[in-house]
Parts: sequence; structure tokens; C-alpha cells
Amino acid sequence: MPLHLPHKLKTYQKNHSISYTEMFGINPKTEKNDIKTFPHHMLPSDLSGAINVCPGAGNCKKTCLHFAGNPAYMKGKNAKRLRQTLAFAVDNSLYLETLFLAICRAIYKHQGETIAFRLNATSDIMWENLTFNLSPDVAYFAQYKFGIKINAGKYDNILEAFLGHNILFYDYSKLKRNWQKCRDLNYHLTVSFDGHDNIKNHKIVADGIKNGVNVAAAFNIKKSEPLPEFINLCGYRLPVLDGDISDSRFDDVAGCIIGLRFKQPRGTIYSKEDISNFCVI
Repeated sequence: MPLHLPHKLKTYQKNHSISYTEMFGINPKTEKNDIKTFPHHMLPSDLSGAINVCPGAGNCKKTCLHFAGNPAYMKGKNAKRLRQTLAFAVDNSLYLETLFLAICRAIYKHQGETIAFRLNATSDIMWENLTFNLSPDVAYFAQYKFGIKINAGKYDNILEAFLGHNILFYDYSKLKRNWQKCRDLNYHLTVSFDGHDNIKNHKIVADGIKNGVNVAAAFNIKKSEPLPEFINLCGYRLPVLDGDISDSRFDDVAGCIIGLRFKQPRGTIYSKEDISNFCVI
């Protein structure tokens, strides 16, 4: 007897033109990681017109890496990210079940490997705060389609459902989080610096540093130029690691600034002042 996607989820995905088989995209940065990494993209900030998926965004809005990449693919990239963002805005419970199956599928396709997921590749959603209700029919489908047995029921979040599996979750964030809660959920976070004029962001950066969380910051220097060895930021003097080598933030030692050379997005309009406002130097 053929195994069918549960009707409610099939209808939901059809209505929003999304699919659990296509939830993850391609990101040049994550392609540098030593382990296979699956980035999940949405239309950043409030660009969807339905929901703001980057409530902590400030200076980064004008220079977001969503606008980077080959302009020839921008239309299709925008369309897919918009569909996923609208689907999430309409019903995040069914969206989480769709994302759950996407993660199960990736685990199945890479059995025996450690793989990683970056759920906020172009968003800043607090996944740890979204209750995840796994229905019996979706749990059944995952078990018999992918051989992954996760009990149906109510979870505090989707991350909790995958505890004990050979996977890693990680993200960058401009939001104040319960850093220890995220660690306990196998969710590695790096706080993002948003420029010297964003005082609200400075408080979040300082809170992250105080709690052993690294800080990612953009440097307006050429690709060929070395990053400084140390930098003073929000009352702390910290060593700088080159974050352009890979996106494996979960491998970084604690107590560092993750230096990212500013990448010029070609699909948006911004000024030299916008770059200066966003970058740490």
C-alpha cells in the first residue's frame, strides 16, 4: 500500500505552493562547511508584507545578503522565499510539520553522517519559542517514509523533537535569547553586531558576550586583507576569528569576534554611509 503525505499537510503545501522536499536552499557560505549543511531561507525582515521575520534588524536591512548572488536567479529566489514566508505567517504549526519532514528527509538521505541545519539563513525567528505539535499521521509518515521514529505529541519546540539525533542546529541572531536554553536544545547561536549607532543591539551583543556567545561583525575590508587580531566592542576586547573560511560557527572557540568581510549585495540600493553604519570598522 503506497504511503501518502497526510491530507491536511498535502493541502496546506499545495495551497501555498511549497513542498517539504524543497524547503532548503543553497547558500555559498554554508557550502564551505566540512559537513553537509541545509540552509532554510525566508524573505527577510518585513519584505513579505505579512510578517517581520527579522524583528531585530536595523542597519543590516539595506545590505542584507538576501540581495547578494547572481541577479539572474533573484526572481525565482524571491518567489520561493516569499511563498515560504507567507505559508509560515498563515499557519506556523503546519509550517513546522512541513519543516519537520524536510529535516527527516535530509537525515534519511545522509544516514550515518553528521549534518547541520541553519534555519535562519535569511530570517531571525526564535524557533526555541514556537510550540511544535507533531500529529500522529505526520509522525507515522516520517517513520515509514524515512525510518525516523519520533513520537507524536506536543513539544516545546521543533528543536526538542530532534534531541539525540546526529544533527546540529545553528544560527546568527540580533535578538536577546535564552542562550543556555538554546545550548540545551543543541542550538548554537552567534549574536550579530548591527553597527555602532544601534544602541539596542549593543545591549544584546554585550549580553551575549557575558553569556559566552560569540559575536559576528562585518568588516569593510577587502577579501585579500587580513582581519585585525583584536577589537574592542561593547566594553570588551576580544580576539578576531576569520568567519569567511567557513560557516561552521559551531566549531568556533568561545570568547571571540567572528570577522566577516562585507559582501556587496548587487540587488539592492545602498550608500557608503549605509556600509559604514553597518560595519564594525
